[in-house]
Amino acid sequence: MNYKISYLLDEYAGQKIALSLAQQITDLSQRELVTQLSTIGGEVQQNIVSIPNLSANEWGKQLFQQRQVIYSETERQALIFLLTYSEIEELSVYHYQNFLDVSKGTILADIKKVRHQLATENIALSYERKRGFYLEGDEFRIRRFGKNWLARLLQQKSGTFALFCWLSQHQMSQYAKMRDGIQLAVQEAQLQLVPSRLDEISYFLAFSQKRLGKYETVVWPENQLIQSLRAYPVSRRILSDLVGPVANAETESLFFTICLMTALQGELRDTKLEFLLDISGEIIRKMELLAVVQFEQPRELLMNVYYHLVPAYFRINYGFYLPNVLIKDIRQSYRSLYHLCEQALAPLEKLTKRSIPPEEIGFFTILFGGEIFGQKNEQRQEKLKALIVCPSGISSSLILQSELRRLFPMIEFKETNAVREIENVSEKSYDIIFSTVPIETAKKVYLTKPIMSSLEKNQLMHQVQSDWLLPGISMPDVKDILDALKPYISLKKGVTEAQLYRVLHRKMNKILEKEEDLRPMLSELLTTETVQVLPEVADWRAGITEAAKPLLKNGSITEKYIDAMIQKVESFGPFIHICPDVALPHARPEDGVNQLGMSLLKIQKSVDLLEDPKHEIHLFICLAASDNETHLRALSSLTKILSKKESLHRLVAAETVPEILSIIQEGEK
Repeated sequence: MNYKISYLLDEYAGQKIALSLAQQITDLSQRELVTQLSTIGGEVQQNIVSIPNLSANEWGKQLFQQRQVIYSETERQALIFLLTYSEIEELSVYHYQNFLDVSKGTILADIKKVRHQLATENIALSYERKRGFYLEGDEFRIRRFGKNWLARLLQQKSGTFALFCWLSQHQMSQYAKMRDGIQLAVQEAQLQLVPSRLDEISYFLAFSQKRLGKYETVVWPENQLIQSLRAYPVSRRILSDLVGPVANAETESLFFTICLMTALQGELRDTKLEFLLDISGEIIRKMELLAVVQFEQPRELLMNVYYHLVPAYFRINYGFYLPNVLIKDIRQSYRSLYHLCEQALAPLEKLTKRSIPPEEIGFFTILFGGEIFGQKNEQRQEKLKALIVCPSGISSSLILQSELRRLFPMIEFKETNAVREIENVSEKSYDIIFSTVPIETAKKVYLTKPIMSSLEKNQLMHQVQSDWLLPGISMPDVKDILDALKPYISLKKGVTEAQLYRVLHRKMNKILEKEEDLRPMLSELLTTETVQVLPEVADWRAGITEAAKPLLKNGSITEKYIDAMIQKVESFGPFIHICPDVALPHARPEDGVNQLGMSLLKIQKSVDLLEDPKHEIHLFICLAASDNETHLRALSSLTKILSKKESLHRLVAAETVPEILSIIQEGEK
């Protein structure tokens, strides 16, 4: 169903109007309009449309395909706050009961819990007989609470249904007007609003409408910066067109600009945000240093990081929440990279003076993961071309892009597009589409998710291979194998078919997908054979040479690699100085790496890198990486150890090999 039918239900419920007028109002094709109306009991005869008379609840159930809605405790509490926040009407316990369809006792218990949560921000949910329930406290904190709770509700269909119904009870087309007005203003200004965030901004403005200009808000410390943004005049226009005249219009425009910036992709034309371009560069350089990789398309990566960093900066700086339903999967599937990315985001943490939320780290993890994992298995032969369609925005698109590139290195993936942009892409430029939502198109569409289970990956690979006979994939379907084996085997107690699926998938697809558990741990690389303690060395060059000797001895590297590590420092400076007292010498795999290896040298008497006292070194940790990812698990453990002052101090003070190995083993737990 299309939300634009709301316009007809609002203005013409129970009436008959011309089909041409209905099309003009909804901007729908005749075929789509007839289909939509017939679903909700409307009729079209001889170019005359009969508009049904539906309640807000009935229309909401049709629009969101909800039959019976039962709200969770968390949803109820969020809705109690947001209904009160909206100030659309005076509210009593009965109003909450009626809307949420629960008992008085349940509502009273929920109100108590809401008050407890609000107290952490010095906000009160108060009640007066003549006024009903209302909110007291700092207005910015109240609005921030509202926006964050609203963002969480929108992750569930039941939550979205409730928000829509509350607005529609008072004006059927309220949501549609807000959404279309914001989208038009943003598009005409040639700004890029993440599609999935449009709903959040639309609902938030609708729920905030009665509060705008009514309550005193803060004076923003970044007024001049915010006013310089291309989003500022857009915000003024949106408030003027959709809300009308409000007191403190300038302050409210500043506030709404901040909200808008949390959902807009970075814009290079905002010259006052160039400092974020610099921060993007710092993050990339830190990621290269920590992950010991060299990104092959730095300009493209810089833009991708910047596009995501801009809204992330405004969210983090002002305390707004970013929904990321994939964060659990990201932390599990990309555990090592997640930790490295957390360290690499230090420049952003320093800038905002706030810790970076896991949800934000998760999106940056996928952004970098897509780049790191996408740099291998590049083939220059004629490839199948595919579009990736993911309406959730650039970060979720990168998640999907990363997964698909790892599964199908023989497919050339074209730039990711939102659903509505597909019609602007020439059909000759792609063969197939991978999408997270159903799409009507003549091309073959494969429905998928940004992060798939092992079984889902295998099924997708089998489906694509069956359709296109791709080179490099010639394996039978895991399900077919298990179905053939089932009559002849019995599973051990505690072993499920799903577990068997995962094991088989890993074994059959090692080339296409390296499971993190197969990567060596730090303690497997740093052993009694590769760790040394010496009183002193002649200089930093000798330090690198001595540290690398165990790798030379076990065949991990050649002499050429030692020379390359030294030459890198001479050419690019002390970039290997990754933290106090520690250097991480390394070079490219093609400079003489035979296999993955790591070695450590502790010297009692420090040496200075490039004879500069600012770069005093006690520990040389040599890394020989054979590719961009096999070493990440070990490197993640190493950075965890080095990022803790106590562990770092113990390593620097250690005098024996067993002492060093003990610290490493403790750090891996």
